[in-house]
Amino acid sequence: MGGGAGAVVTRGLLAVAAASLAIAASPARSSAHPLHTTLADVSIGADGALRITLRAFIDDFSAAVARHAGKARPVDFAIADPDIASYVAATVLIEDSNGRAVPLVWSGARRTGDLVWVTVRAPTIHSLKGIRVSYSTLFDAYRDQVNILQTNDGGRRRTVLFTASDGRASKSIL
Repeated sequence: MGGGAGAVVTRGLLAVAAASLAIAASPARSSAHPLHTTLADVSIGADGALRITLRAFIDDFSAAVARHAGKARPVDFAIADPDIASYVAATVLIEDSNGRAVPLVWSGARRTGDLVWVTVRAPTIHSLKGIRVSYSTLFDAYRDQVNILQTNDGGRRRTVLFTASDGRASKSIL
């Protein structure tokens, strides 16, 4: 296997897959599902602004959102949009190409089965070039949390991994 960014991402994904299989095979589980992952898709939307769609398991996510809001864990996983928006704003941080924090604007959430899909926008960002992201969603809940961020910039895709050991470090997404 050659060097370069593609090889690094491939080795990183293989390591995540191996760790996931080891966790899944483990007899002791700390929750209903063995994987502690989220997935974020970052792209420039049809309106020309940066769009982030985050996918998470509803049980983990609703508990973290409730904890962040200072509320009891919801039995039915129902969480209020303002609480979700606050949690995402605290755990998904965007820096523009000049290193300035960019506010996120709520676009909505939907639930499908055991997943929740949350969309936020950064209306002042019109290109992924030079953008840095800190993606610490659920790091406060699980030491083995892995957040996967995927970008699509004019058909050029890239995957960036964030682990709990990264803390709140920001990473270039292109």
